Amino acid sequence: MEIKEFEDFGKEIKNDITKANELTKGEFKNEITEVKSDLQGKLDALQAQYDRLSVKQIDLATSALDFKSELKNTLSSTNEDLLAKGYKFTVKATMTPAIAPEQISGISNYANRKINVRDLMSIGATSQNAVNYVQEQSWTSFTGTTTEGSKRPQSGFDLVATVANVKTVGTFLKVTKEALADVDGISSYIANRAPAKLKEVEDKLILDILKPSAQPFSGTTLTFGTGFTANEYDVLRVAVQMVAKENYSATGILISPTDKARLELAKDAQGGYLFPSGNMSVAGVPVVESTCIAEGDFLVADWKLAAEIKQREGLSINFYNQNATDVEDGLVTIGLEERFAIPVYNPKAFVSGSFAAAKAKLKS
Repeated sequence: MEIKEFEDFGKEIKNDITKANELTKGEFKNEITEVKSDLQGKLDALQAQYDRLSVKQIDLATSALDFKSELKNTLSSTNEDLLAKGYKFTVKATMTPAIAPEQISGISNYANRKINVRDLMSIGATSQNAVNYVQEQSWTSFTGTTTEGSKRPQSGFDLVATVANVKTVGTFLKVTKEALADVDGISSYIANRAPAKLKEVEDKLILDILKPSAQPFSGTTLTFGTGFTANEYDVLRVAVQMVAKENYSATGILISPTDKARLELAKDAQGGYLFPSGNMSVAGVPVVESTCIAEGDFLVADWKLAAEIKQREGLSINFYNQNATDVEDGLVTIGLEERFAIPVYNPKAFVSGSFAAAKAKLKS
């Protein structure tokens, strides 16, 4: 029933009430009984309509609520004998809409590390549990010229047989069977989130191998005048020069987001920014920000030639329901692992250090 129909119905009831009041002034008992019966039927019908609206939880317009108040006041009046018999109208429930909350499918609002160390390196493959290779550690060149019949000077190099063992990076997590079955998108969430977290462990392992092998930063390759004050940019520029001095070409400078922000916020005495923000580079070498490296540290390298990731087994995700007490506990064990080796072919193609120590070396 529409709101307008309720209003018309209310007017009809009020007219019947008025008629009943007039009849009580006379001796028309039969007529009064007939009117009372008709009025009760209409009230019952109106109550039923309101009950159905209440169940559907339809929000009545203001005009309908005004009619309800007027109707209740009229029917609850005790001035007339007819109304004193107990005729009244009640609303059985608050008629407010029940709006179901929006359900977004899947699991959102998580962020993975944007850049991993492997994104900068060459990726190869191996079918063995170790990679044997020869590493050049030093080269000695002769100097000067020789005369006829004189002894030639000797040059030499040190080649070292080196082994990079295949290492396993792995972890596991447990999920209830109910969650796998009932939570929308949890399988795709695990397939995306878990490998990203495993790569964070991989980052640490790779850097733990690369940084000790790299050249330590040295301030002796350049001489600065008195009064020189070193900053982070100076450090990175000298590190790029150190790589170039070994006949390699740096392809990336790895620093933390905090250190990149510090570079971008550096100002001169007049308050002007010293370096451009955004896609920053140092001597043409791109600066790569990632949370994989600790704040305050840097690693400058010819990433393609210095080392390689030799993949023995790629990332695998396996589901097990027979592990330990998983059956009794209603759990599923999810295992993730990969296997790889990191041969460092050219240690001099890397320069590693901390900004604090490097600035002190430049200043000295």
